[in-house]
Amino acid sequence: MRTFKHYFQLGFFLLLWITTFQLSAQHEALTIAVSWERPPESHQYANWLLEADANIQTVVLYDYEIDEIPAILDSCDALLLSGGNDIYPGLYGREADTARCGIFNQRRDSLEMIALTYALEKQLPVLGICRGLQLINIHQGGTLYIDLDDETDSEKLHRTDGHGWTQHLIFPEKTVFPLADFSRKAHLVASNHHQGIDKLAESLLVVARSEDGLPEAIVFKNPEKGFLLTVQWHPEWKPLAGELSKPLAALFLKAALEYKQAR
Repeated sequence: MRTFKHYFQLGFFLLLWITTFQLSAQHEALTIAVSWERPPESHQYANWLLEADANIQTVVLYDYEIDEIPAILDSCDALLLSGGNDIYPGLYGREADTARCGIFNQRRDSLEMIALTYALEKQLPVLGICRGLQLINIHQGGTLYIDLDDETDSEKLHRTDGHGWTQHLIFPEKTVFPLADFSRKAHLVASNHHQGIDKLAESLLVVARSEDGLPEAIVFKNPEKGFLLTVQWHPEWKPLAGELSKPLAALFLKAALEYKQAR
């Protein structure tokens, strides 16, 4: 015999499903360009974004030829520069330190530089994650520490021995951090990198740092240049991603939706 409690639960879940469907249907599907993606069984950037908004689709730029990138971005509403291997140090004047880096992928370097240049020209919203932060700083004229452990003695804060994942606090810079509700306290984030920003590009502004002072989030000094937010940590990496994970995805997709509606 079905009880009132049964029907109440059924109604609640039906209402929840309808509400979720309505929220997803409030806008046309967003198309997000992801520069490089992990295998489907791993912690994908697409899965992270889909949890924030089911009404999106992603296109992986690395699957295409470099000369196809501008046309693909013309059909996209935002660009996500994802994490990954080291960037070739010759791009920021440190060719002599090549041997101190990890594996390079110069095709990916070139593809992402072209994609970023085109996205910024079109004022396409841009989110950079880990390597993405580093590439944006280089693109804008900044440099990197080749190895944090050698040059700053702080690598162990950002990854564990054996290149594993770690967690550490980031400290938003007063009220400048784009997520206003989160600007008054430190936040635990997921981290796994051995390089980081040395010289910050003139066009960029640090809006969060780790306890050792390393830039952890940057934006444009001039907001009129368009939406750009890039973070050194990994908001997509569960279960270590931390409480900033969902708000960052929502903030990025909100910028993508505003861009789409303004076309």
